[in-house]
Amino acid sequence: MKKYYADKRSLKFLRVTTFILIICIIIALKYLLYYLESHFPQYFDIPKVTVPEIIIWAFIILLVTAYVIFLLIILPLWYRSVSYTLSDDEIVIRSGIFFKNITFIKMSSVQYTTAISMPLSKYTSFNFLLISAYGGRLVCFFLSSSDMEEISKKIRQYLVSRGGL
Repeated sequence: MKKYYADKRSLKFLRVTTFILIICIIIALKYLLYYLESHFPQYFDIPKVTVPEIIIWAFIILLVTAYVIFLLIILPLWYRSVSYTLSDDEIVIRSGIFFKNITFIKMSSVQYTTAISMPLSKYTSFNFLLISAYGGRLVCFFLSSSDMEEISKKIRQYLVSRGGL
C-alpha cells in the first residue's frame, strides 16, 4: 500500500499565475478609471468620491480578498488534506477541509484509466488521472508526473493480470 499526495508545485504555479492575473486586472481597472476621468472631466470634478471610483475600488478589494482567502488559506489546507492510497485491493481518496470526504473503489471494479497532462506539466504538476469504474469515476488531481505514471502503471498491471486488457 502506497500513499500519494497532490504536488505542491501546482499550488505555487496557481498562486503565481493568479497573482499576475490579478495585477493585470488591477492595472486595467486603474486604466479604465483614468480613461473615464479624461473623457468625462465634468463628472470627476466633484470633490466627493464618484460612483465609478467606488465600484472600481470595491472590485479591486474583492479580488484581493478572494485571492488571500482562497489561494493563501483554503487551497493550501486542501493540498494538505488530499491523499490517494493505492493497495492491491482498493483505491482510497481522502480530501476535504471542513467536511472530510473518503472515497473507496475496489480494484476489481476498475474498467480503465485516463491520464491527462497539461503542457509543461513536468514543472507545473497539472497532471490528472481519471479512474473509470463500474458506477462512477474518480479523479486524482495535481499529481506529479512520476506519481501519475506509477499509479496508472499499477492499475494497468492489475487490469492485465485479471485479463481486462
